[in-house]
Amino acid sequence: MSKIFSCVFFLCLSASLATEGSLKALERLAMTTDMLIVIGEEMIGEPQSGVLILNDTLSIDISLSTAFTYQFIVWTDSAFNYIDFWLTNPHGAVPIGDYGDHTTLVVMPDSTETGIWQIEMQLLEGAYSDTAYYAMAIFQSERFTN
Repeated sequence: MSKIFSCVFFLCLSASLATEGSLKALERLAMTTDMLIVIGEEMIGEPQSGVLILNDTLSIDISLSTAFTYQFIVWTDSAFNYIDFWLTNPHGAVPIGDYGDHTTLVVMPDSTETGIWQIEMQLLEGAYSDTAYYAMAIFQSERFTN
């Protein structure tokens, strides 16, 4: 009976820590997104969150249009995470990237870059373990042409 109790306790503890990591990442993201929303910026959908595993690359597909400028804002659950962030355009090129525990990547797709982009993240070093939690929001604004 005690082995079953130990397994259940461990699973509950793991789930609790995962929820705590996701909530921390979302709280850090909200510091930025709340200010942008107040000044009238348009967030696409709801923030996304998840977990990064050491040295694995996470890729999220996003359809982008040349009619908008996009901001990708990503925060992690700790200031001590070291993550490689980058955007890959539909042609496989990487026009922008950054390193750190958080980032803001801005892209204005040109006429040949309409389509599916990927925001990609790779955990290079975790603050406390071999995982890190992230939260991401995407903002768009209309592009004005003369």
